[in-house]
Amino acid sequence: MKVRRIKIGIRRPEESLKEAKAIARHLKAGEKLPEREEELYFADLATLRKVLSPKRLALLWAIVEHAPHSVRDLAERVGRDIKNVSQDLALLSRLGLVGLKGARRGEAQTPTLPYDEIELNLRIHL
Repeated sequence: MKVRRIKIGIRRPEESLKEAKAIARHLKAGEKLPEREEELYFADLATLRKVLSPKRLALLWAIVEHAPHSVRDLAERVGRDIKNVSQDLALLSRLGLVGLKGARRGEAQTPTLPYDEIELNLRIHL
């Protein structure tokens, strides 16, 4: 079974643009792109810290440790207000870091993690 992994880090916008242009050239030439790991990059450390705040990271850990049945269950386990937890999960879901199953009306949403590993990489280079 393949381990699902996402790499999270900081990348300057110009680096991301350069990579996107290279991918576009390969696609335009009809070349098949090599399989890559999933990645999520932020422009700077301040943005990464704001988005992946300690409370949001605690939600990821709690999902792994407790496998909550609902957003309410998760909120109770981390001792936070359900509205705030729900807002944080919505953001983490938009980033692809959390899945929310059971989205039908009237059903409790079950938070899940789509990854086996989340790798946080802070490379500093000149």
